[in-house]
Amino acid sequence: MSNTSWQVKAKYNKKAYKQFACRVKPDLFEEINAYCEDNNLSKSQFLQIAIDTLKNK
Repeated sequence: MSNTSWQVKAKYNKKAYKQFACRVKPDLFEEINAYCEDNNLSKSQFLQIAIDTLKNK
């Protein structure tokens, strides 16, 4: 039996990505969310930029 499209995507995502969750205060969440919306960024892109910025200090 062949895999459906979502099953193929899920299998790829499991191999290609890692996932983590974190809890933040509502004010921080709103600040991050607003920044991402204003700059058309995903949360992942925001995190990558933050890490790159910290490394280059």
